[in-house]
Amino acid sequence: MGILDIIPKMALKRNMTKDDMVEFIDKELLPQVELEIGNWIHPRKRQGGYFVVTRQILCMVDFLGAVYSGYTKSEKKRDQKDGIERIAKTEKAKNYIAKFFKPNSTYNKVAIDNLYDIYRHGLVHVYQPRVLKFNSRRALQWFFYRGQKRFYKRMAVDTPQGKKVFRDVGYLQVVFKSPSKKYYFFPIGIDCLYKDFVNSVKLYRDKLKSTKSLQRRWRTTVNAICKPR
Repeated sequence: MGILDIIPKMALKRNMTKDDMVEFIDKELLPQVELEIGNWIHPRKRQGGYFVVTRQILCMVDFLGAVYSGYTKSEKKRDQKDGIERIAKTEKAKNYIAKFFKPNSTYNKVAIDNLYDIYRHGLVHVYQPRVLKFNSRRALQWFFYRGQKRFYKRMAVDTPQGKKVFRDVGYLQVVFKSPSKKYYFFPIGIDCLYKDFVNSVKLYRDKLKSTKSLQRRWRTTVNAICKPR
């Protein structure tokens, strides 16, 4: 095997043109989403994929949030002063979700905060989703399900304490009618998340094609990403 057989072509490169950006989304990012995430969704598996689908989507949202927001000169100067590079930030990712994930009624500020604080930060940093303090009496626990529906009047779920019945379960909505006296629950349907994510990428791509300021933000971010360290 020669050396050219093992050196990968770099999908991201410095000073990308508008056509380069759109081509990256269409020929690299979206196909990668289908290969790495879609195969957990289609063909439909009855179980599994909960952690890997959610983690991979939210890590890709980190990248999209970074290119959507850009990497400004003031950020770069501050990072150089601190000695810590922060090209992708939680705030940028949340801004991307608020702008491009639909419907806005589902992806409101509370839902976005819970989605990131419970699922993204938990799965990336501490293996499993985090449990948040909800109030003085109860915590907010994580909860995965499969299926395209965004609301269930009744849902039976296998738990460590046996099968429990939850009522009025809505995608990214706090479940207050909980069988637990210690927890409320914040459910995420990975099929719904996958569909909304793919649609958000296409919406962003279309906006990127016609918006020079977004193209400049992409360029500042990707140039920083591609800089040797």
